[in-house]
Amino acid sequence: MRTRIAAVGLAVGALVALGGAFSTASAQDADQNKALFTVVVNQVYNAGDLALADDLVAKNVTNNGTLLGREAFKTMVKEQRAQAPGRQLRVDDLVADGDRVIGRVTEIGVAGGPMSEILVFRIQDGQIVEQWTMADAPALRQQFGLQGGPAAPASAN
Repeated sequence: MRTRIAAVGLAVGALVALGGAFSTASAQDADQNKALFTVVVNQVYNAGDLALADDLVAKNVTNNGTLLGREAFKTMVKEQRAQAPGRQLRVDDLVADGDRVIGRVTEIGVAGGPMSEILVFRIQDGQIVEQWTMADAPALRQQFGLQGGPAAPASAN
């Protein structure tokens, strides 16, 4: 009986150890994907480094489920920057799960004040292959009967 309990304990210990190794790799991937998200927001969207998009955005990237392509992605960023030259995206929150990173960002430097937006990137082989966006536009808040502007980031107390 003791031998059986010891064997089960050993097996459980091995599974826990292996599980820890797998979750560490996942945590590293999640951290790498979060870093890529932050670089794309800060360097491509905010700084306009479109050459960096050649490395970080897949040739056949989609936007909200529609094939966009890397060149059209770069054109989209360029046009957004031209329409609102002072616009910057501030990354407020990031969550990574598997190949997806979800970020809550705030647009600052735009008419009408700050506006929250949700960006979802699916990352494969170190490149964004899908981008999904949802803006917290005043019209949407009004449509759903919500009052006020976007929530301010939580303060660290």
